[in-house]
Amino acid sequence: MGKKAYILRRLIQMVLTIWVIITLTFFLFRLLPGDPVSMLVTEDISAEAQEMIRKQWGLDRPLSEQYLLYMGNLLQGKLGTSIFYKVPVWEVLMPRLVNTLILMGASMVGAVLLGGVLGAYLGWRRGSGSEKGGVVAILFMRSIPIFWMGILLLMVFTYWLRLFPGGGMHRTGFVAESFLGNYLNVDFLNHLALPFLCSLLYNIGDPLMIMRSSMLEVKGEDFLTLLQAKGLSESSVMRQCARNAILPLATYVGILAGYAFSGQVLLETVFSWPGIGREIVWAVFKRDYAIVQGSFVLMAFVVVVTNFLVDLSYGLLDPRIVYK
Repeated sequence: MGKKAYILRRLIQMVLTIWVIITLTFFLFRLLPGDPVSMLVTEDISAEAQEMIRKQWGLDRPLSEQYLLYMGNLLQGKLGTSIFYKVPVWEVLMPRLVNTLILMGASMVGAVLLGGVLGAYLGWRRGSGSEKGGVVAILFMRSIPIFWMGILLLMVFTYWLRLFPGGGMHRTGFVAESFLGNYLNVDFLNHLALPFLCSLLYNIGDPLMIMRSSMLEVKGEDFLTLLQAKGLSESSVMRQCARNAILPLATYVGILAGYAFSGQVLLETVFSWPGIGREIVWAVFKRDYAIVQGSFVLMAFVVVVTNFLVDLSYGLLDPRIVYK
């Protein structure tokens, strides 16, 4: 199978995966107890008025009809209208998705790069004191729940040292003059520091251990002995070893995207970060089906596309890869 056929097959798989996630999300949330109409009415509203509200939002229709209508809207790029906010879901979720992607993207890049470098070093220094201490420290940090790590960082850097703000994305009263002005300023970076550090410390463990294990496998290859015999320095040989050991780490990037999204819910709640994770929590409490469904659709799309791009990057990382 050629590269084009492989890409076409992966695209079909990507579409089917997103469709399955959308379908499961749609029906699962409608099987949960509770009615979103209860968030819009009070006890003094008559049953007839409640039924009119259900009809207005299409909740009186059979589930199969609601599902077909929802899928039809999705094909047109519509995620529906929020029951609570009374505005299109896109308007609610897109700013929050951008906030989440900035925080998640920065911490993921930092975790993969720093974890890859440290993992390569620890793998190369197998048996040394630094390797043993580094592995223990990383495993200790990975065992701490992300919400607990966030609380510890807030306690130390916000309430004791008073170096960083305790939550939010901007100081009270901040008004951005433009889209980029909302993020390209010192105040935003100051608020980003603690949640970024928390996510980085929590996610760095897996990339580090994967790169370390991969280095240990490549370290015994004959080509490294040949490079050493040619008189290359230890640092040059280590770089060549790391280059050949990086493929498993690239594979994990797609998995890390899913883990990062799941951790965002707790992380954004602890730091009051106005992202899509915290919005999901509020939407569940308010039984806003449209917001929850739209959130899962967007997150599934980002994760699936990330895995697709990772698969395509294999050929660039290792020319020996053959698409079959």
